[in-house]
Amino acid sequence: MKRDVTIMSIADIPLRIPSGIGREGSSGSKAFPVDSGIPGVRLEFTWRRYDKGYGTPRHSHIFDQYRYTMSGRRMIKDGFLNPGEVAFYPEGVYYGPQMQEEECTGLGLQFQGLTGIRYLTHKELGDARKELSAQGASFKGGVYTVVTPDGRKINKDSHLACTEYVTGEKVDFPKPRFDKPIVMQPQGHPWIGDRKSAGVEHKRLGTFGGSGIRLMKMAPGSKIAAHHAEDAEIRYVTDGSIEYAGKTWQGGKTEDEGTYMYVPHNSDVGEITTKTGATFYIIELPMLADIEAKRMHLNQAVKSTPEMASAT
Repeated sequence: MKRDVTIMSIADIPLRIPSGIGREGSSGSKAFPVDSGIPGVRLEFTWRRYDKGYGTPRHSHIFDQYRYTMSGRRMIKDGFLNPGEVAFYPEGVYYGPQMQEEECTGLGLQFQGLTGIRYLTHKELGDARKELSAQGASFKGGVYTVVTPDGRKINKDSHLACTEYVTGEKVDFPKPRFDKPIVMQPQGHPWIGDRKSAGVEHKRLGTFGGSGIRLMKMAPGSKIAAHHAEDAEIRYVTDGSIEYAGKTWQGGKTEDEGTYMYVPHNSDVGEITTKTGATFYIIELPMLADIEAKRMHLNQAVKSTPEMASAT
């Protein structure tokens, strides 16, 4: 099935002040539309502002996460990010705490990890927090607290408590693939010329199983020819501008300047040109095509089983 490319300006997305899941302090976000095209597989890609005083306790996830800092410093112990740096926080890996001493902004992607555990959206977790609060629980400093009828006091990470409430199951954390977050520093990576497109260069920062990170730079007057994309990518124009589908799209790193482009797997991408030059932050997501192919093979195997049985 062919899928359509999505491209839009961040200025067209409303700023949301999330109710959150009991984290300390305040933040704001803009959520971009991203459809995996696969039932049950969800991703959340957002521009995010963390205000001074925002904090989280030390914790781990049952999903994978990328963070790219645009302004300010993201102050996470063992995952500290300066502007322009990227970090990968894998499922099952503990990190933190975070306590912002200054405002910072950036882009974040949260998505299903390699173990295939269902990813819960911020809306699902926010709704769970409201319901748990109505039942007498409290959320403070990133910690969920409830007193049971027999007087026992239970404390849990707020994200963990909301996840267990939504799923109705105790969270079984995946075995970590790494011992800590992976911080990528682009300044140490050389630009490598694209083998097909003159004036286009890449910095390949890291590949982590079903996903990866790279930066792409287009020189003024260069172009990327129309092509078919087998694998999905999230592309964000951070500097310069591009022309696509008959329109000029501006890059940027603020809540009002920047262009989001989602290239689904098995999609046709039009020609991309630039008069000014442009730089992209790109998240590669080959895992989506892999998941779809695996499901297709399983379905084919199930359909062929009766025939195989009758043949024997």
